[in-house]
Amino acid sequence: MKLIMIDEFKASGKNVGLKISKNLPVFVLLALSPIAAVLIPWDFGSIDNDYHKLIANHSLAIILVELFIFIAFFNNENLISNFVGKLSLHDKLAGSVLLSVILCSFFYAAVKLLFFISLFALFIHFIFTISLFKNIKYSDEHSQNYFWVILGISVIVYTGLWAIDFLIWPPTDREWIDRVPGVTNVRWTGFFWLSIFAAGLASVKAPGIRYLLSVFFGAFGLTMTLWTGTRGSLLAIIFGAACSIILAPDYRKVIMKYCLLSSFFAIFINIYAPVPHKQYGMDRIISRAQPTEILENGGSGRTILWKQTAELSLNHPFAGHGIDQFQKMGPKQTLGFKGPHNLLLQILFSVGIAGALALFYGLWRLLKSYRLEVKKPHQVAAAVFFFGGCIYSVYDNFGYYPYSISIFTIATFMLFRPRALIVRSV
Repeated sequence: MKLIMIDEFKASGKNVGLKISKNLPVFVLLALSPIAAVLIPWDFGSIDNDYHKLIANHSLAIILVELFIFIAFFNNENLISNFVGKLSLHDKLAGSVLLSVILCSFFYAAVKLLFFISLFALFIHFIFTISLFKNIKYSDEHSQNYFWVILGISVIVYTGLWAIDFLIWPPTDREWIDRVPGVTNVRWTGFFWLSIFAAGLASVKAPGIRYLLSVFFGAFGLTMTLWTGTRGSLLAIIFGAACSIILAPDYRKVIMKYCLLSSFFAIFINIYAPVPHKQYGMDRIISRAQPTEILENGGSGRTILWKQTAELSLNHPFAGHGIDQFQKMGPKQTLGFKGPHNLLLQILFSVGIAGALALFYGLWRLLKSYRLEVKKPHQVAAAVFFFGGCIYSVYDNFGYYPYSISIFTIATFMLFRPRALIVRSV
């Protein structure tokens, strides 16, 4: 019996987008996102000019990277019309509802400029996503493995840039929390630590130096998670690793060994590492994980935030308050917060019930049309980030920041394969 993969694009003989030899630069540029998040806005010191405010405060660096990739490497001719033309009637209806809701919510937006900036970011990510979807089927396994390796190195370089910044411009007490390059709060660095931990698994079966680099990535991600006192990334790493162990039976032993080695080095280093601020360190994670602490403070006030966000969402239940309006129209006690620390509430607050239903329809279509596959090293890494990101979005703003959304998108495309292209025997 011979196995044949059905591929409608190859069968047609058409020249569609990127070829295998041109994929690597796309993956390299995407993997350099952590560095771009610091260098593009030039996010060093206490700089407070208009350019820095626009790029850094609105997290536009990754969006600009996606825009550059789209212009430089993707075949964008008739992209949207071809995409829409292949949709079913129900798909077009759901898309029309979502677009109408977004435009309708503009009238409720408190800050119109925030709405337009976020709409621009959404549009760029949309065209980037459908271009990536169109072309990733031509990506060879090595390019996708290199993506995770370069991403891991990029996170290390990002951390080095952070260290240089604080050495040159020493932070004040509060700046240890909210003057962290590339993000607006030290807690959001957890997205980087999750990604480097996941990245190590792409080389977990590689020989020699690649394997040592793999363990270094895992240890680095866990070490920085514990050192920064970031409970969110710790839980995401644990959940993502557990899911990969379940879904990748051929990798179970090496994943568990990887987790044990990473944990050993991370805990050992953090026992002796200096803690620069009371909001850093393992002690913070341990103290905040106590049952009494969770019951009394509701997960650092999250339960109160969720309750108040749900109540505010009822003010505009159909179309929501508008995209990226939470920081101006959210609960009074948390004005300035980028999101409600929960993706479902973020969606309901932004685009209402109608928008949420349209998005859930899209999720249903994904699950109906595609199957999950975790067989290759790059897919194991993708599984850790994908499932870690799913749980992360339940209690944090994982679904708000372009970096986490971008890496989550590419992880999704690595993991899911069209059911229509399932291998058949002849």
